[in-house]
Amino acid sequence: MSKHTMKVIVDSTCDLPDDLAKKYDIDIVPVYVHHNDEIFADRIDITPTEFYDVLRNADELPKTSAPSPKDFLDKITANMKNSSSIFITTLSSKLSATFQSASIVAKRIKDKKIYLVDSKFGSGVLAFVSLAAAKLSRKGVPDEEIVKRVEKIRDESILLGYVDNLENLKKSGRISHIKYLIGSLIKSKPLLELTDGILQPIGQAKSKEKAINKVISSILDRIKKNQTYDVMITHGDDRETAETILQRLEGKFSIGEKIINYLTPALATHLGIGTIVVSLSPSPY
Repeated sequence: MSKHTMKVIVDSTCDLPDDLAKKYDIDIVPVYVHHNDEIFADRIDITPTEFYDVLRNADELPKTSAPSPKDFLDKITANMKNSSSIFITTLSSKLSATFQSASIVAKRIKDKKIYLVDSKFGSGVLAFVSLAAAKLSRKGVPDEEIVKRVEKIRDESILLGYVDNLENLKKSGRISHIKYLIGSLIKSKPLLELTDGILQPIGQAKSKEKAINKVISSILDRIKKNQTYDVMITHGDDRETAETILQRLEGKFSIGEKIINYLTPALATHLGIGTIVVSLSPSPY
């Protein structure tokens, strides 16, 4: 890697496929998954397919924990000699302590330019923020301009989807018991959107087909018609639905990167099997 290249570091909730991480030399810091007195580094000690098998059979939900400051320090120090600067972006600071861990390290290192950006998102948008930084660096864009352009991409991004059932949200404490009871009675599939770093309800659907239709219509209501978007659809072990949504979006607007991937274990443990998340970010160029 050129010494004039910005090194990009992101946490594993990005859902960035391994081939793209390798292509753009992006390092991924794992979130930790705790289950049955064992601790697994996401994407290192446990794969998504292994995790979904665990999730289906678990009496008690796995728990997650943020990377430690040392995890970020190790990635930074491993790349300091071969990069002119370091760019770090993480899952929304309002959803996890991951940003705080990275911030602790970034403030302590004085002999290297380190740029830390709160993605305010996760999953596909987090992936596209990190990809944008890496792509722009390879184009020779100055560091400060990269940060400005990446923040603009983030602020114009969209992330929404639906949860197939409310059980995991209830168990993880992400939804009140009263809302869970009401949702169970009407068998609704809640539609959720990540805005300003927080997961917000935007509606509900009484069937999977209606949930898919509402997700697609919500996306088309939010996009800018003349903008090219990178699109990632992440799924809780339901690739068929992810492919269906992508096919239905194609032709509706200009699409750059097109990615379908598993929803990372760190997010799936809270959102559950069958969840669909659609992420759109303006293409960097």
